[in-house]
Parts: sequence; structure tokens; C-alpha cells
Amino acid sequence: MTQLRLTFALGALLSAGAFAQEPHQPPPFGFAFQGGDFLYVRTEGGMENKIVKNSPYSAQSVTEFTQTLADGNRIHRTTSGSIARDSEGRTRREQAMTAIGQMSGSAETVKSVMINDPVAGATYSLEPHSHSAHVSHNTTFNLRVDKAAVEGMMKEKMSAEAMAKVKMRVRGPEPNTKTDELGQQVMEGVSVQGKRVTRTIPAGEIGNDRALEIVTETWFSPELQVVVMSRTTDPRSGDSVYKLTNVSRAEPDRSLFEVPADYQIREEGRGGAGVNIMRRTPRPEE
Repeated sequence: MTQLRLTFALGALLSAGAFAQEPHQPPPFGFAFQGGDFLYVRTEGGMENKIVKNSPYSAQSVTEFTQTLADGNRIHRTTSGSIARDSEGRTRREQAMTAIGQMSGSAETVKSVMINDPVAGATYSLEPHSHSAHVSHNTTFNLRVDKAAVEGMMKEKMSAEAMAKVKMRVRGPEPNTKTDELGQQVMEGVSVQGKRVTRTIPAGEIGNDRALEIVTETWFSPELQVVVMSRTTDPRSGDSVYKLTNVSRAEPDRSLFEVPADYQIREEGRGGAGVNIMRRTPRPEE
């Protein structure tokens, strides 16, 4: 139990430090999670906690993953989706789950649709293939971290060297990381600011003979508060490119943020499992 508390507290402390560095900036790159016979692709548009009002838009999203194997073989996947946000801050994100492996012969594409409605205080997960929707009511999760207590627990379990590395990550940028500002330009009719982050993994740190460089280039729109394009090059896993296309600043149709009338709605309740992970209903005294 002590080890579990230490792991949770350490994770919370590191997360708090990471969020404090750039609270407005979305995740720097998209990534893939592969499980079973499906590949679910989540990109910069896949998670957004900040409510942005009076800045509506809609766009198509494209994510490309390319990996070249040691024998010269090349793996390439492209996944498309769509994103929309209205003036009240409601968002709709549609993403495909691409079949691979034994399921790749199926003609059916499984789609995931997420609607977040801060006005109604609810999140909807739509399943177009079954015409069903799961609704979960949003609640505020307040995490209080006693840094002194956490550091005391850490000192009991960690060496001085490991402790120093953790403090460095919480208090400042990750070591062996260089950031270059790339200025401003216009992409898809939107003004964006560019940044390139280069992280170097020294030789021997993960068993590598030579130093490795992971480079992420991100173009962020301050007006829309979204990433318009990002590119990551990682010699361990390949290249990934995420971009928005066909960006429109018009107000999206209201029906996009509503559950269709022919869908069966399942109420998850407050803090429903599978939707509101790491959320809870506050106690009355809080």
C-alpha cells in the first residue's frame, strides 16, 4: 500500500510540474495505442481540458505514421478524423479505429465520436455502429499535493541521485532538451506560432550505442488554442505528422453537438467509469 501511495503521489507531483511549465500548450505530438486487432489513434485534438469560447471552428484532421524497419520494409498508416467547436465551447471529435491484423479484411470502419458539452456539464460518447450513446456528467476533481509529504516518502524509497532527477523534472525543463522558436506563419488560413523541441538521449542511457535525438516541431494557434500541425521524428519508432485541413471559422451546425434522436442513451452518472477517469463527486464539506 505504501508503494502504491508513493507511485500515485510521485505521478501527481511530476504531472503538476509538467502542467506548470506551459499550461496553455496541448500535447506536442500524436501517438498510437495498439491493442488486439485495432489501432486507435489519438492526436493533439484527442484531449482538451480547457474550455474555449467565442472562437468557433471546424476542420478535418489527418495523422500519418511512417516507420522504416531495419530490413528496409516500410510501414505507413494514415488516419482521418474531424473536429468542431462552437461559440459556447462545445466540442465534437470524430476519430476512426483502423482495423489491422486479422480484422483488416473487414470493410467496416469503427468510429468513435466524443461530444463535450460544458454548458450542460456532460460528456457524450457516441457509437455510430450500434446507435448508442453513453453520457457522463462532468464533476470537478481537485487534487491536493503536499509536496513536503511526498518528498519525505520519496526519500525513504529513492536514492539521492534518483531524487535529484525527479526534482529537476518538477522544477525545470527536462535535461538534454533544447527548444527553438520558429516564428510565425499562416497555415490553413490560421496564424500559428512554431516551436521545435529536440530531446537527446545520451549514449548508453537506454542501451543505445550512440546518442539519439527526438525532434518535435509544433505549430500552435493562440487564437484557436489548438495545434494546427505537428511533426515528430523518433529513430526508435519512426515519424508522425498531425495536421488540420479545411479549417473553417464559421459557426458549426448545432446538431453536431447533440445526440441523434434515434440513439439509445445510457446514463453513466457522475464520474462514470470509462468516461470521467480521475474525476469524483466533491464531498459537501469541500
